[in-house]
Amino acid sequence: MPSSFIQDLGLISILLLIGFILRNRITFLQKLFIPVSIITGLLGLLLGTNGLEFLPFSDQIGSYPGIMIAFLFGSLPFTFDIEKDKSREFKRNTVQIGGASIIILLLQWGIGLLFGLTFLSWLYPGIHTSFGAILATGFFGGHGTAAAIGESFASNLQWAEAQSLAMTSATVGIFSATMGGVIMVQWGIKKKHTSFIKNFNELPDSYKTGLIVLKDQKSIGKATFSNIAIDPLLMHLMLVVFVGFAGIFLTNITKPFLSGYTIAAFSFAFVVGLLLKASLSKLKLMQYFDPKLMSRICGLFADLIVVFGIASIKTAVVIKFAGPLLLIFILGIALAIFLFRFMGSKLFITYWFEKSIFLWGMSLGVTAIGIALLRMVDPESKSETLPVFALGYIGVTPFEVLCLVFFPILASQGFQWHFTLGCLLGGIILYILIKKFNRTYKVS
Repeated sequence: MPSSFIQDLGLISILLLIGFILRNRITFLQKLFIPVSIITGLLGLLLGTNGLEFLPFSDQIGSYPGIMIAFLFGSLPFTFDIEKDKSREFKRNTVQIGGASIIILLLQWGIGLLFGLTFLSWLYPGIHTSFGAILATGFFGGHGTAAAIGESFASNLQWAEAQSLAMTSATVGIFSATMGGVIMVQWGIKKKHTSFIKNFNELPDSYKTGLIVLKDQKSIGKATFSNIAIDPLLMHLMLVVFVGFAGIFLTNITKPFLSGYTIAAFSFAFVVGLLLKASLSKLKLMQYFDPKLMSRICGLFADLIVVFGIASIKTAVVIKFAGPLLLIFILGIALAIFLFRFMGSKLFITYWFEKSIFLWGMSLGVTAIGIALLRMVDPESKSETLPVFALGYIGVTPFEVLCLVFFPILASQGFQWHFTLGCLLGGIILYILIKKFNRTYKVS
């Protein structure tokens, strides 16, 4: 495993350099705002074991993003100050983005199943009655969930093909999230919906080329520890690694109590980070941890997550299925566009576009894609989307677990319609409650 990681990181480092050169030289890539991380990931996908097999990536490459996300969210609490940043507004935004995530989850389950039980069952008489479930298990759940539901669907529903179908759904979701997200960003800039990126033509050359001229270069942090004792960067990085591994450890020890399903490690890591930060503040030690340096460590993991996440996509499975898959993918993307355009602007009081574009990437692909798209429109993380999402996602996890655990059981007893209508009704009710919450929960 260690040697495999070093080899994979070495290959990715070469591709990162190539990706940066391409971004720096090709105007088309600059106009699309495509980050180097996405370019590199696509190069890895094309040249790696799932593409032309030119680069010998290990079979561990797909596991790196899930681990690194814990480190990323573990570093987040050290990059902002809730007390300075209006705690009531932070709490409100947490409820909004957590609630919006649950609504997307419930509607993907409900509408996907409704489509499968009605139109697809009519068009393809022999199709499995739970076929519509692959929309949510692939799009919102991603490859991790797609892999997890295989055994459950096979044992409860006698549906051996479910895992392959869900993996296909997850793969298509990632492509839709990436390419569709770039289009959405361009549309948002044109329509002036973005808060921090207003006009590409007015941006400094550094935004286009990736290189900052000497007179505009700034320090990315300050030394808070003596080099004689320990390198300051190493001390900051070790704190993040400790918090990230704490999140992974808590995920593993709680897994047996959730019937094999898990609370996301990044949610645990974020909470551990908050508690550790509070403890360090009480001990008056937070002055030795620089928020700017922590932000750069956060950005480091964000880029690596995107690169490894895209490079590890399994393209072969996409070619294997068609027909009903294509129809349900069109439905899922249409639903995502509708929710992006009409739900986001109504639920999010501040920075609706930045939060919505993140949820677009997260709910169609994976959290890493959401982070990449967010960085395109909010490069300095001023919208605080990631901190509020990390906390708000804790409330999403129970809904995810309930759907994944109970749907196969209910479906095996013939209760698909009950589950479907319950998801649809739950999504609508939650939307109404958040709208009411926005009217009553005023920011002081």
